[in-house]
Amino acid sequence: MSTRLIRGTGPWLIALLLVVAPAIAQEVPPAAPEPPGIDELQRQIDELTRQLQAVQQQLEALKAQQEAQVARAETEHLRQAAAAEAAQEAPSEAVDTSTEFSSGARMQAQLNPELSVTGDIFLLGGDHLRTEMQARHFELDLQAYLDPFTRMHVVFGYEGAHSIWGFEDEAHDSGEHAAGDEGDDAHTHDAEGGFALEEGYLTWLHMPGNTALTVGRKRQQFGSLNRWHMHALPQTDYPWVIQESFGAHGLAGTGLSLEWFMPRLWADANELVVEIMNGDNEVAFAGSDWKRPTALVFFKNYWDLSPSTYFELDLSVMHGVTDRDGDLDHDLLALDAVYDWYPAGRELYRGVQLRGMVLRSSLDLADGGSRTSWGGYLYGQLKFARGWIAGLRWDVVEDQWVADESYWGLSPYVTFWQSEFVRLRGQFSYRDHTTYGADQRFELQFTFAAGPHKHEEY
Repeated sequence: MSTRLIRGTGPWLIALLLVVAPAIAQEVPPAAPEPPGIDELQRQIDELTRQLQAVQQQLEALKAQQEAQVARAETEHLRQAAAAEAAQEAPSEAVDTSTEFSSGARMQAQLNPELSVTGDIFLLGGDHLRTEMQARHFELDLQAYLDPFTRMHVVFGYEGAHSIWGFEDEAHDSGEHAAGDEGDDAHTHDAEGGFALEEGYLTWLHMPGNTALTVGRKRQQFGSLNRWHMHALPQTDYPWVIQESFGAHGLAGTGLSLEWFMPRLWADANELVVEIMNGDNEVAFAGSDWKRPTALVFFKNYWDLSPSTYFELDLSVMHGVTDRDGDLDHDLLALDAVYDWYPAGRELYRGVQLRGMVLRSSLDLADGGSRTSWGGYLYGQLKFARGWIAGLRWDVVEDQWVADESYWGLSPYVTFWQSEFVRLRGQFSYRDHTTYGADQRFELQFTFAAGPHKHEEY
């Protein structure tokens, strides 16, 4: 019986499975897809960011274009309105608007020359001097480039009355030596000062052949120190051989000066200067006009021995006359040298300078004879700290006008540069003359400078 039951129900079970199986298959959920990786998400974010930036740029470009169109429309509208207004009220006559006018007030400062002021004030005394304060020398300096080819330089100076060494010769014109007075004051006298034109010249620069031409009054290029103004000197005064040859203020003249910056020869730099001046120096010459001019030739040689060491050797030759008729010649020959050592990078704190000159003077005398004399100086100075310099100068001079008279001396000094505008110097000088004997003096110098051109060393 059971077998018949199974056989009778078998077909029904098969039919039931065929009906239920699809429904069961629909109720079971399919497997979930695998989520994207982190790199894929980052790529999608970057792509969306790029698209957003592109849309923003397009929006900004459209906005700028709209603003430009509005501005052009407004400008065109204003232009049309102005044209319509001008058409309604036409001017009675045409107005020339091609010329532009300006006051030029802002350019006046550039047209003015550069101004500088310098001054020397002294406290001095000595064996035959009263101790006092003296306003020795003041200068007003004007400089300007008039155009790219021409430069102007004018110096007005005021010389206060000051005491100088009393045995300096005051009778060079006549050829007689000042005898002096007997007594304690025989060694000194007061030099009277005044206001005068020290320099005033015009220089043409960049002339053919690498030359420059100067016309006017200038300090002449005899040696190196004579060209310097008194406030720029390394000591309180000019070396005595320069004072003996040309006077206490050195050599200056009015005339022509031609400078030739020569091609490099045996030195790192060579320069030739030729000067024709009126020869109005009251000590050395007697030519107050161009009838008896003086002639000067200066030859300079300069070497860079190392980055810290420099050497210069100069030769000066000069000819003039000592009488109005031009019969008595006066010839001068000088050789001077300069040695400088300033260590690179330490030049503000350390340095050594040696400078010297040998000068020979030959002049004709009224009695038919001639006299030859020699003189020279040598000084050395040491920069031992910033702003501080100590030095010693030695002078020896033979009197150019009186035979068998000479003098020599030593001058130690200390200079303190408070700044480039203010300088203080103390100097002691000992002098021994064959006729007047020994003399000594001390000087305390206060120097100030204001303006773009201060203590010029030519």
